[in-house]
Amino acid sequence: MTQTEIAETIAPLISRRPALKLRLFAMQALVLSIVIFFMAGSELARWRELSETHVSTRGMTLVHAVEPHVLKYIHEKDLAGLESMVKSLTSPEIPNNDLVTVQVLDTEMHKLAESSPYLGEHLKGFLYLPATVVVANPVTDPQTGHHTGILRMVFSNRYFEERSQEVVSTTILALIAGIFLALMITWLLGRMIQTPVRILADAATKMAGGNADIQLELDANNEIGVLIEAFNQMSQRINVHLTELRQKNTILETRNFELSTLQQIGRSLSSILDQEMVYETIVDNVINVLSGVKRCSLLLVDEKRNEFIFRVVKGLDPEVIPEGGRMPIDTGIAAKVFHTGEAVLLNDIEDNEDTRLLEASKVVRSSICAPILVANRVVGVLSLSNKISGVAFTETDLRLVEGVAVEASIAIKNARMWQDLKRKVLELNTLHEVGKNLSLVLDINKLLELVLDLTARVLGGVKTSSVILYDAETESLAVMLYKGNRSVGSLQPIKSGEGIAGKVFERGEPIIINDFSSTDQGSGVTGRSSICVPLKVKEKTIGVLSVSDKISGDPFDNSDLDMLVTLASQISVSLYNAQLYEDLEASYLSAVRALANSIDAKDAYTRGHSERVARYSMEIGRAMGLTTDEIKNLHIGALLYDIGKIGIAEAIINKNSKLTDEEYQEIKTHPSRGAAIIEPAKFLKEKVPLIRFHHERYDGRGYPDGLKGEEIPLMARIVCCADSFDAMTSKRAYRDTMPLEEARKELIKCSGTQFDPRVVNAFLEVLSDEKKFITIENLGK
Repeated sequence: MTQTEIAETIAPLISRRPALKLRLFAMQALVLSIVIFFMAGSELARWRELSETHVSTRGMTLVHAVEPHVLKYIHEKDLAGLESMVKSLTSPEIPNNDLVTVQVLDTEMHKLAESSPYLGEHLKGFLYLPATVVVANPVTDPQTGHHTGILRMVFSNRYFEERSQEVVSTTILALIAGIFLALMITWLLGRMIQTPVRILADAATKMAGGNADIQLELDANNEIGVLIEAFNQMSQRINVHLTELRQKNTILETRNFELSTLQQIGRSLSSILDQEMVYETIVDNVINVLSGVKRCSLLLVDEKRNEFIFRVVKGLDPEVIPEGGRMPIDTGIAAKVFHTGEAVLLNDIEDNEDTRLLEASKVVRSSICAPILVANRVVGVLSLSNKISGVAFTETDLRLVEGVAVEASIAIKNARMWQDLKRKVLELNTLHEVGKNLSLVLDINKLLELVLDLTARVLGGVKTSSVILYDAETESLAVMLYKGNRSVGSLQPIKSGEGIAGKVFERGEPIIINDFSSTDQGSGVTGRSSICVPLKVKEKTIGVLSVSDKISGDPFDNSDLDMLVTLASQISVSLYNAQLYEDLEASYLSAVRALANSIDAKDAYTRGHSERVARYSMEIGRAMGLTTDEIKNLHIGALLYDIGKIGIAEAIINKNSKLTDEEYQEIKTHPSRGAAIIEPAKFLKEKVPLIRFHHERYDGRGYPDGLKGEEIPLMARIVCCADSFDAMTSKRAYRDTMPLEEARKELIKCSGTQFDPRVVNAFLEVLSDEKKFITIENLGK
């Protein structure tokens, strides 16, 4: 109950203090009245009983005395004598005669005689008055035993009435005297009790108002004195307990504020998983908790380099922060906190100093430094200096900062776990994607591009990366692809065992280096932080993969190294397969060229013709936007498009005069012959349509099937145009070379009839590059 509630409870009790006397007086008066009225009633009852006994006794005596005379007069019917007798009985001349009326009635209740007719008027029947007593007795004949009449006597209660008036008078006087006595007693009791009670009530009111240090001085050798002494002792105890309670309440309110504040901070931090945002929020919260500080910084610990990293800095002059945002953990408050794991509060303010001097002070006058621990290991330090208000930091501030540091440690741990989880998910997804993509790419150049892109992605972005492969012919390592601030051409070959890349290749073991001052010139391995891992296939090292400097500025760690080693194992297999495929494709292409050359060798005038048609076709395909795979198929198909001429007699092929119809029909079979030759070879199956339909015309007048327009495969339309152009610009047995310009005109002329207009437009675009045309034109010549 609060002091206000206590005061409100006692106030109405004190305001009703005069009712005590009234209640005392009323109680005494009530008791006195009950006693007096009880005694008066008892006395009246006693006198009534005595009066009634007296009248009854006297009445019976008179009845027995006059009954014979009444009987006589009734028998004699002497009503006059009877009247005279009854009147004599009520004569006032008889001393103390209390007989008021006498009546004699016959058996039928008719009045025979009456001493007082007036009174009898009021005694009709058995009338009973409060001041009288009626005695009625039947008159019986002793001889016959029959009733002859009734004798009725009425006695006065005068004696009883006199005594009753005396009792009432005495009662009233006693009641007045008792009331006066009750007033006196009430006044004395009120003086004895109410004064100490009022003093106690006033003291209780003051105590309820918050003044518990009250001592009463009242001399009393009775129970009141004991009560006063007990009150003084109670006041002392209450004062002691109240002082303790206030102190505990102050501490409780402070702790409640601290817990509430830390709970809010915990909620705000728990909702953030981004590390940088967590760091910023920690500093902002600690500044708000302390109502503003001039300088606040969050230092993270780099244990490998034994350095503090200035992650968040507010209020510090830029020149105070070391270059690179790092400083060694050697001396100072922060270093002490790191080594001890305990918070430090420093104040150099004297008791008589004006705290406002802090406002103008350039040096730290009041500071707090608290560790941030994760798994009992210091991972960071919170450093604060000088409140904006100029007041020095207190133990409460220290507890608050320590509480924020605990919440910060949880938030940092959660953020790092979330970051690691995201990284692991990214690594798994990337490895999955790497495995999927690497298995699909066999082009060595595309594969190298993909390797570096995926490597940079899995590591969160790097400034430089390179793939360095071993060249058995030169017995050195060559930088195949480099992404960074230098060109591949400026990077020299590396001997095995030389430089970082050479050592990794020679030893077959990965290397992680952080903060090396010198760079490995010419190797593609540069920067302050670098990882170089070998590329191995079946325990044979085929090259190295190197990355340097994260874009985030963080150094590489063992997790990065493990990830890169895992990635390198997949890359190695893919590179090896790509090299094998490239070698196989080169062998395959050489075999195709050899076959094409054997065809061209049948006609001295067509030497190099297949190679030129293939090159023209590839350039046309590029101009038309064909894919790399489509251009490869076009290349092989264009080299083999005339393979059907193998089955044609050389005499027909080399004839320098006009062919006969039979010979021309023989020549027209070479597309079908070529398709039939190639079709059994599954790896050349895609080239069959090109070979079969390369002599179809766009207007449908070609052979062997008379296809037209879009019915003719696109690659066949391209080779048709390239073949006709090279035939026009090459010397034949039956004609000389046609000039380039005329050949162009011929292409335009035949566009839409013999040739596809789109193919012609693309070919004209290729021919506009004179240098490219000359290069192709000279092939085989």
